[in-house]
Amino acid sequence: MSYEWARMSEPDNIRPAFMFALAGSLGAVMFSSWQFLNYGFAWLVACAIASALRRRSARGFIETAGGAIYIGLPAALFVWLRDRGPEGLETILALFAIIWSADIFAYFGGKIIGGLKVAEGLSPKKTWSGLATGTLAGSLAGYGCGVLFHADPELRVAWLAIGALIAVTGLAGDLFESFLKRRFGVKDASKLIPGHGGVLDRIDSLMAATLLVGAALAFGPRATTLLFGTGL
Repeated sequence: MSYEWARMSEPDNIRPAFMFALAGSLGAVMFSSWQFLNYGFAWLVACAIASALRRRSARGFIETAGGAIYIGLPAALFVWLRDRGPEGLETILALFAIIWSADIFAYFGGKIIGGLKVAEGLSPKKTWSGLATGTLAGSLAGYGCGVLFHADPELRVAWLAIGALIAVTGLAGDLFESFLKRRFGVKDASKLIPGHGGVLDRIDSLMAATLLVGAALAFGPRATTLLFGTGL
């Protein structure tokens, strides 16, 4: 993923962007795996500052430090979630189930129903009908996760809303990835996956959802109680 960021942002000089993205992401993930999440964030900030000092321009900062933050934050939170015991694993599984359900039904809903575009300038194929069907599917997947994980009956309604929120966040992540690619003048993050682009093209929705849920659980203990009725 660090290589893909460098390929997008600085195709003529890949090494600096690649090194900052790789160092920032790996450092944040390592600190998070040791349960030092705050240190992981501090490491990302340090990499961003070092990048800013190197380039001394807003565009240069985005090209180099942007990769560390864009990749490192979701990766660190993903690892932190996975290492938080059974509830952490359940959260990861729920993220996959909701995002995949939303993506699949958004695709078929948009293809079959069609209609107005969400953001034609960024992603011409995404429609409001696809957003609606994807959000509904994500909401139902969220409820299913609540049942599967034996959440209290009153909390399962909350899972409906959480599933919808995660689905919409995933779409926002997809659109943001499209914005980045247009900014850098590329069609795909890479050609690693024939016919599908790169890894970043495949997991942009998951990255955004991980950022939302991970941050909520890391910095809002009440969010954990809402999901599981217990502390994470």
